[in-house]
Amino acid sequence: MSFFARLFRIAPVVPAGPLERGSQALRAGDLVEAERAFTEALAAADSERERALAHNKRALVALARGDRPAAEAALDEALRTYAACVPAMVNAGNLLLEDGDVDGAIARFEAAILLDPDYPEAHHNLGVAFRRAGRRSDAVRELRRATGLERRRKNDRS
Repeated sequence: MSFFARLFRIAPVVPAGPLERGSQALRAGDLVEAERAFTEALAAADSERERALAHNKRALVALARGDRPAAEAALDEALRTYAACVPAMVNAGNLLLEDGDVDGAIARFEAAILLDPDYPEAHHNLGVAFRRAGRRSDAVRELRRATGLERRRKNDRS
């Protein structure tokens, strides 16, 4: 028996919670299961932050379905529930960037970074927004910062 097989017999893998199950389903393209899991996560949430994260994930499902109004409503609900929900702030910034509101997107990304300076997605998207605004040196700085944070995140998981 291999080392890992023995290890899993001794310490079995804990089943993922509904938020992680939904994220896995979303990555796999199973939108029905993703929405089911995120709805379960919303019902089981113990805090405003957890509810906001579930709303944010439901927004991603709506976007994957091409339902922009539902995505915007879910992001609004996430931010009403917990105004400091960094992933929802970043996703709302992404929608602003898609709409051509570069200044609005920059404001969202910068606000997200103030709350969580180690969130690589916010730095990456801020870099993209700076590039669109013609602020090349700012864009390069943010994209480098995002790359460094991603490397650190990857190394921390190893």
